[in-house]
Amino acid sequence: MSTTKEKARGTKEATRAKRPKTLFLDSATVGEAMHRGVVSCPFETPLSTVARMMAAHKVHCIVGLGDVTEDDTRLWGVVSDRDILATAATSEVASQTAGSSAATQVFTVGPDESLRHAAELMSEKGLTHLLVLDPGADRPVGVLSTLDIAAVVGGVAHGEEAQRTATHVDGVMTTPVITVPPEMPLKEVASLLVEHKISGVPVVRDGEVVGVVSEADIVAGALWSAPTERTGLLSWLLEGGGEALAGRLPAKTAGAAMSTPAITVEPWQSVATAAAMMTERGVKRLPVLKADKLVGIVSRSDLVRAFARTDAELERDIRENVIARGLWLLPTDVTVEVHKGDVKLVGTVDRQLDVDSLVHQVGRVPGVVSVTPSLTVRHMGSGKHRRFRRSVSP
Repeated sequence: MSTTKEKARGTKEATRAKRPKTLFLDSATVGEAMHRGVVSCPFETPLSTVARMMAAHKVHCIVGLGDVTEDDTRLWGVVSDRDILATAATSEVASQTAGSSAATQVFTVGPDESLRHAAELMSEKGLTHLLVLDPGADRPVGVLSTLDIAAVVGGVAHGEEAQRTATHVDGVMTTPVITVPPEMPLKEVASLLVEHKISGVPVVRDGEVVGVVSEADIVAGALWSAPTERTGLLSWLLEGGGEALAGRLPAKTAGAAMSTPAITVEPWQSVATAAAMMTERGVKRLPVLKADKLVGIVSRSDLVRAFARTDAELERDIRENVIARGLWLLPTDVTVEVHKGDVKLVGTVDRQLDVDSLVHQVGRVPGVVSVTPSLTVRHMGSGKHRRFRRSVSP
């Protein structure tokens, strides 16, 4: 009897150990819990089609983007399951459209806002979901529902933890991060960089990233001719070659030598965005901040590893994180073939906007060389189809 109880107790403890750590609402962000990507439809979409989309994707709302034109991506509202229920109770669904039935008021949040703020807003307004907008472009990047918040409260791997991928910064960043305080002497900073084989490190004061100190910052302003057999500037400095320069170095500490302010990125942002920031700002690394707290660092070498993935890894990433989670297309709608980074997309989508979004998002996946869509565009409610083919290089 005692053996059975011990086994049962051991099984329960093992189960608890496997559960993800519960994220508290104060420390978690919307970007961590939300479902990335949105299911969308234009203004004139038949309401019966919207209902089928909800059932197929198992969602409670469809985001309204654009009107009858192909390339219009303006946000005009949200059609919820409550809207469909209300319409069905008072009129014929067959004669209604998404735009004429959308009665749900749209409330939005940013991906970096706290989950507690989102929960309070949903509770106050009696909402079941919030639309998450990219603060830089005012475009939808995801939806946060009451179930997403419940998953965080219950410690279930549902949001960011379940969706981590090399397409986003959180999937390629290095963690934990080696940091230094502003008062650390440059000699010690140099030793740290050489020891860990890194070329730069964030400078942190009271939990806040105040700058980044790199090899270039350490030797900036110093003029010398290093022997050709030296393996690197820092190695030479540590071996004593820089002793004569001690009086000429313009800074003595990390805080005095660092580049400031630090150029940072957030976990939910794309790898393509991080790469563009590095190129435009001429930096080799970006501290990753979540709710103003340092959670990782992404370097050029991290991005290179993401771009060097195999065809099988690319195919899985595109199917799971672009088609299914990013654009909310059904797995049966589009098939993916990858050969040496060249991607071919074959299948059927609802409109031209889906083609353009799919090509754009797949082209931004690290490691993709080109995208060739061979897709049938099914215009909603018209019953018409047309073929779309072209080859695109990212």
